[in-house]
Amino acid sequence: MAVESKPRTLLMPGAARRRICMVTQAIGRRDAEDTTALRDLAALFAKDGNDVTLLWVAGRQKLSLGELAAHRKDLDAASVELEVLDRSDQLLPSLATPESRSAALLHYLEQSSHDLVYAPLEGGLAYFTLLAAETGAFAAPPVVVIARTPEEWAHEADKTFMGSTEALAIAYMEKYCAEMADRTLCASAALRKWMLAKGWKVRKSTVMPMLPTGPGIAQSSRPASEGENGRELVVFSAQRLRDGPTLFCDAMDILAPSAPEGLTVTAFGSFGKIMGEHSGGLLLRRAERWPFKLRLLPAAALEAKLDYALRCGALAVIPALAAPTGEIVTACIAAGVPFVATNVGANSEAWSAEARQPQPVDPDAVHLAGAIRDALDKPPRPRRIGTLGHRRQAWLDTRNISLSRKTRRQPATSPLVSVVIAHRNRPLYLKQAIAAVEAQTYDRLELVLVDDGSDLDQARELLDALEPIFCQRGWKILRRPHKHLGAARNAGVRAARGELILFVDDDNALFPEAVDHFVGAMAKSGADICTAFQLIFYEDFVPDDRADGLIQYLPLGGPDALGLIENVYGDANAMVRRSVFSQIGFLREEPGYAMHDWEFFARASLAGLKIRPIPKPLYWYRSKPDGMFRTSNWQDNRRPIIEAFVASRFADAGQLYQLAVAQNTASSEIESARENLKYNPANRHYLALCDLEPNSDAAIRKLAAIAASTGRSRTVEALLGEAPAKAGEDIIEETEGVGSFSLAHQALSSARLLTPRISELPLLLVAPGDGGIFLRPHQDGPVAASLDLRFPSFFRRLEAIVEVAHADAPAIDFGLALARPDLIIDCSRDIAAQTIAFSGWTTVEDKFARHSLTAALRVRRKMQLSIIVAVRFAGIPKGPTNAFFRQLTLFSN
Repeated sequence: MAVESKPRTLLMPGAARRRICMVTQAIGRRDAEDTTALRDLAALFAKDGNDVTLLWVAGRQKLSLGELAAHRKDLDAASVELEVLDRSDQLLPSLATPESRSAALLHYLEQSSHDLVYAPLEGGLAYFTLLAAETGAFAAPPVVVIARTPEEWAHEADKTFMGSTEALAIAYMEKYCAEMADRTLCASAALRKWMLAKGWKVRKSTVMPMLPTGPGIAQSSRPASEGENGRELVVFSAQRLRDGPTLFCDAMDILAPSAPEGLTVTAFGSFGKIMGEHSGGLLLRRAERWPFKLRLLPAAALEAKLDYALRCGALAVIPALAAPTGEIVTACIAAGVPFVATNVGANSEAWSAEARQPQPVDPDAVHLAGAIRDALDKPPRPRRIGTLGHRRQAWLDTRNISLSRKTRRQPATSPLVSVVIAHRNRPLYLKQAIAAVEAQTYDRLELVLVDDGSDLDQARELLDALEPIFCQRGWKILRRPHKHLGAARNAGVRAARGELILFVDDDNALFPEAVDHFVGAMAKSGADICTAFQLIFYEDFVPDDRADGLIQYLPLGGPDALGLIENVYGDANAMVRRSVFSQIGFLREEPGYAMHDWEFFARASLAGLKIRPIPKPLYWYRSKPDGMFRTSNWQDNRRPIIEAFVASRFADAGQLYQLAVAQNTASSEIESARENLKYNPANRHYLALCDLEPNSDAAIRKLAAIAASTGRSRTVEALLGEAPAKAGEDIIEETEGVGSFSLAHQALSSARLLTPRISELPLLLVAPGDGGIFLRPHQDGPVAASLDLRFPSFFRRLEAIVEVAHADAPAIDFGLALARPDLIIDCSRDIAAQTIAFSGWTTVEDKFARHSLTAALRVRRKMQLSIIVAVRFAGIPKGPTNAFFRQLTLFSN
């Protein structure tokens, strides 16, 4: 019974034009799953005579005004209107959560006049729109959900746990959207099979492959050249574990000994993280074993990659470990690009024997390497098979949808609703709450007011004044001793006559249409409990204008895995069927307990009862610092909720276990690839690359610098389009490639004096420019300095170039050591006994002649060590002195 909803007239087949809204979460991002696909669909529908809006729900992605103008211009050329949804007047300014983005979409659609909505499954954007339709809060247009890469599927394919509450929320929202959409279109049969195996109720879903990517590619003519020396592999794998970069590298290791001469491997961004390691760095590091050339090209859309492969006459390699759409295989077939692919998921569906392409192989390195070798030895002569026309028509036919949502039989008479208000010593607020009940548009209701032992005179006087009014209306006032909120509410339920109970807090105020909406939602959805959105305010009096309030709490209604961590079900101002109390019992009655609603809803949901939030604000919620929730103890509040979950057979426990494991597993285990880089000092630049945002300018330059240091000039040019010499400028000073490096001025400047002896001249100086450390011997004993934590993990050797740097200086002893950073070195005692490695004292008599000292570890150590440099007079202290450590070089072997 949605008071503000309007009946919708649909444009059915044969109508002149349809008003279509195509929703997308990303625009212009080459690493986003739905960017090109949904834009292409929008253009297709517009070309067929529809009024099409591409609605970009901005979320966290930001575009400059110039970028946005460019996208708008491109879409205008295709007769598609671009609208940006980056806020809702009913919400806080930032759409930073999946719940807020979904709510903003609902608010947008409520104010628009679209006849048909297409939305990606990913992110659960259509969740609140479909929930509003189920509960009767909004007469939504038909919603078609396009499923390509669900959150839970992606985590499984990338072999990661859902390690955040946001991931659990998105997975729940996506499942609901797939089940409740007016039509769910799965990009492949493999994806639909996965949904069914997970228990999703999507048996009416349809398999609908996406439009082939790269319009115009099929008309391209193959150039005469077949790539550099006729041998090039273009790998379609760079960003995620499921894309198969590790499988490709394993296959290349097998292929390397027998690789054709002049072979080039080309890989495109965008880059990502594979078990913590930069995916571009992974390819570059593994390529150190390969005799062939490597190109790493910046991020590009799929059509650009196909165009590159066609121009170079390259063999495409698709080493996916999981494939929900098969779009790369389809695109290669349509473009006539020869390819080798794994037979996982939708890849097998997309492959066609008529295309004369190699048959997909099992996803293991031996089979993949063999297939690549065979294709290189005997290049395929593919036959282009275009599916564009057929698929275009199939997608156009998806518009022909009727709105046949399930409707439950409405009761012959309106059910009696018992509004239960518990009150104690808040007469000002109570008057406002009662006034709101009196203003309801629903007329079959009673009010049961339970006073929980009020002892203020004003409160008692108000109750006395209300008694005759309540009696005249058949309403009830129960005066009870103070036993706290849970007991008061339970007393109200027992005294109520209605089959539907609506709890209302005495400091909140219902909107006039609230009971109407609650009753309608219960009937339409068949829910056992309905909660609702709320508008928050902070004053003593209810605002006159709803524009003065904001929706800040967006309960989903589940999943139970999140229900243990936060109240996903809704607020206490909820409608409950009377039968619920006989099934799960009443509210808890412990004194001081503040989360009766959360605990009660959790018990209901865990018992299999249906909870549905109404995604529409139905009351004013007063937020005050002296409220019960804000003044109670959080542990006392949550303990009963834990008890409820322990007592139930928790169906979603697996997700909760994933969350617990993911959030409490050491990063060294989760990011095992990154961790392994630490054990080889030669990989330290790859390790530094892991700490950068994968596609940032800094990461690309770092990747190019590493390529330059390994002699891959073509890789550098491909990444930056500039000379390798310039690209390598940001590498730490190198002496023998990545196996050694010399400490630069910045590191040397961290030296601290260990022997603060009294001296007219400074005992420690760091030379400017190329650096070097000056130490001045002292007549009272050795002088030493420490460079804390400057000897990296797993390095083996430290070498120093030293000299006496004064023409009149006497002989000087030089020493070099490696020490634990947590030990205090006493230079008046034997240094060798206090350190892990010591060079011994080396006497230098000649002036300005360079000598070498070495301190070496017997075994590698994971701990970073401190470097100790020390000097002393070799004989009798006399004359001016200066000892110079010209260079400190660290070796990994």
